[in-house]
Amino acid sequence: MTPDLLAAGACGLALAVAVLLVRMGRTGVPQHRSLRLARWSPRWLRLGANGLVLGAGAWWATGWPVATVIVTAATVGLPRVLAPTAAKEAIARAEALATWTRRLGDLLSSGAGGLSQAITRSAATAPEPLTGPVQRLADQLRTDGTEAALRAFADELADPAVDAVVLALLLRLRAGGRGLADLLHHHADAQAREVAARRQVEADRAKPRTTVRCLIAITVVMLGGLVAFAGHYLAPFSTATGQAALVVIAALGAGSIAWMHRITTPPAIQRYLITGERGKA
Repeated sequence: MTPDLLAAGACGLALAVAVLLVRMGRTGVPQHRSLRLARWSPRWLRLGANGLVLGAGAWWATGWPVATVIVTAATVGLPRVLAPTAAKEAIARAEALATWTRRLGDLLSSGAGGLSQAITRSAATAPEPLTGPVQRLADQLRTDGTEAALRAFADELADPAVDAVVLALLLRLRAGGRGLADLLHHHADAQAREVAARRQVEADRAKPRTTVRCLIAITVVMLGGLVAFAGHYLAPFSTATGQAALVVIAALGAGSIAWMHRITTPPAIQRYLITGERGKA
């Protein structure tokens, strides 16, 4: 088999796999499939499909098999590193938690009944992205009891800020007493201040990411120009030694970007409530 036929076959295989990934991203993965596949989100499936298509195109344009791996890995990994949606989602959830906590405190202050009744009423106006979890919390209150439902709510969100609110509600549930509404308002105010601080920190972290994005864009444009107009300059990379050198260069670049991502990512905060501590407050 000639190298051209091998490259064409690999590109066709990559295109077929990309189409399959796109289809899985749109329709979802059946429950009887592998659990690892079932955890893949449509976003990651689309990124994988795009990466395979772009990688196959890079191999076709350059004749470098290593280009497929580099381009596919970059398509999947760079969005997570340079435009992390997890941090934005966490900030949005923290802001929604502050809003919901304040509304819950308002309901308790207005005499909306007991804690269960206030939580059930708050489900109708819970902001995104807490609409689903709060609605499930309200549903579980009727079937599993208040404490079990609150612990399940905390486990679902797995957020220390949520744990703090749930702990306050559990203490009220067990010890009784007054002042829960004021405590929830204090929690909401503290959470709002934390959201403002996290937004400022995330804006500062975005500056080096923007610089790296510009450098990557310049590098990609330069390489594209060389491939299109000065292919002879890149001819040494077509050899086995050149491919090995390209792997080393790509690994150094990936390691640098991963290091930048690591030093700009804060460590995970430990939770107050942990799954399995159902009998503890």
